[in-house]
Amino acid sequence: MSSPFRASDRSGSSQRSTPSRTLSNGMKRVNGYHRPLRNSVNDSPSRQLLEDLGRMLINDERNFRSSLDEQTAVQHRLHVEALDRALAKHESVRVSAERARERVELELEQERQRRDEEERKAVEKARRDLEEQRLKEEKRVLEEQAREAERKRQESLKREQDEAKRKADAQRQQEEEAKAQKERQKKEEADQKARQEAEAKQRAQQAENERQAALSQAPPQVPQTNGTGIARPTLATDQPAPRPSAQALGNLPEGVVSTAQQREAEHQAYLGLHQRLKQMRKHVSEEVKKTPRLKDQLSEWRRTVNKCVGQLSQGTTQEVKSSNSRATTELVRQLDAAAQVSVPSIDITHYLVQDQQSPGASTQGPACLLFLLNHFVKSIIRQLCVSSGVITKTADVVGILAVTIFARPNYLFNSQSLIDILWAYFHRHCPALFGISGNEQTNEGKARLGWLFDRENGTFVRAQQHHERMSGLGAGYAAMTLRDFKNSKNSNPAPNRLYWVALSRIVNTPTRDVMPTHFIILKAIIENYVPRIISTFGGAGIAALRQALIYFPNEKGPQDENRTKLSAVAAVQALPMVLQHELHLTL
Repeated sequence: MSSPFRASDRSGSSQRSTPSRTLSNGMKRVNGYHRPLRNSVNDSPSRQLLEDLGRMLINDERNFRSSLDEQTAVQHRLHVEALDRALAKHESVRVSAERARERVELELEQERQRRDEEERKAVEKARRDLEEQRLKEEKRVLEEQAREAERKRQESLKREQDEAKRKADAQRQQEEEAKAQKERQKKEEADQKARQEAEAKQRAQQAENERQAALSQAPPQVPQTNGTGIARPTLATDQPAPRPSAQALGNLPEGVVSTAQQREAEHQAYLGLHQRLKQMRKHVSEEVKKTPRLKDQLSEWRRTVNKCVGQLSQGTTQEVKSSNSRATTELVRQLDAAAQVSVPSIDITHYLVQDQQSPGASTQGPACLLFLLNHFVKSIIRQLCVSSGVITKTADVVGILAVTIFARPNYLFNSQSLIDILWAYFHRHCPALFGISGNEQTNEGKARLGWLFDRENGTFVRAQQHHERMSGLGAGYAAMTLRDFKNSKNSNPAPNRLYWVALSRIVNTPTRDVMPTHFIILKAIIENYVPRIISTFGGAGIAALRQALIYFPNEKGPQDENRTKLSAVAAVQALPMVLQHELHLTL
């Protein structure tokens, strides 16, 4: 930046006085005035003195002004130098400021570039992560699709194998039936001939006396049992069963042996109850329509019951226990609310197979509670068929909930449990538990063994679906009937003897009536409950397990056309090895 002062401005100041000079007209200019020249000869001394004094004054003034001009010039020069120094300092400060500004701008630019680079890297990393996640998701979907395709292929292959096996079984069954028919005819002929021969012998008194003597000398023949009430034929290879303790004998039920007619009558009684429950649901639904608020409330109760049963989980963690406890509490709250609704009422005794009411006692009860208990049972059965058929361990928590609800005093009718509702559904869906037999090669036999009829397709459900349903229902029945109520203030609505009766009836099924369904149920009611069976029945329980898992499949297990045990039979035969490996139990 150039100085604001020019060089001419810094030069010395002009002379303040002009020297005297003689003009051409004879006049002399002195200090700016024109005076006539004097002749020194004619001038007087006083004038001369005055002139000298005047010149002296003039010279003094000139010197003073000259000195003043010099001081002014010096001051001016100092001012100019000071301005020059100030200008130089200002220029230095400006240059420094410019440099500082450039440095700050450079730092800001570097910071901006650094931030841009970090943002670019972050965006690039996010893009890479998103791409990796997308690739992982695609890989997972492809793997799931591959697994699903493999599962469908396996299911298709299994269906084909099952269909081929079913056709072979049907053909074998027909051949066996024809063979059995011929054998029965031969047996009848032989029996008739034997009777004729016996009648002929009876007419001979001597022969009769000899026969009586022979019988009196022989030891009495006692039917061999295993100490459990479950009879079996004597085998040369049998080993003696463990002797049951007194406590175990006290747990054994009485009267486990029943005729086919008795079992059929009991079964029909529960099927009749199942039909009456259908009519009850329709009747209550019509009655609550008269009160819209009650109709909406009943619908809400039903939805809550479905939710609570569906929320049950199998596990021992505190979180699972808390979740199940909350579901049970909510379910009880809904049932309690239904129990408080006295109108409409219904005759409860119509829904009890064994009416144990005192004479003269009231038979009326809250219809909404009965309706909701019936819906609760339907949810239990559905949960067992759908969820527990694949993983039978999950049936335990469902069974606990069912028995707990029917044991609560609030839901008893004159001190009698309404659990007959539950057994009616078991008789409808799993009749083999109660000694009901049927030929699975015929539609009538399938219906008697609990096969569901698909009305849309006009056929019974696939074998795999039937097996899963039977497994879930069998495991659920065991979970309900093997509960220990010793420490409970409530009575057990599903006593342990019911389990023993079911096991006995399956094992004692006649060979001609034994079907794969029996082995599916047998495996389900034993597989996860061996410790509970032994703790409940003691040594008798071990003997029963030996009879059910060893003798029953070996002696009565159905075979295919190659005389190979069916898969359901093989699964039961494998259980003793599993028990030996997991529980160190040798049967």
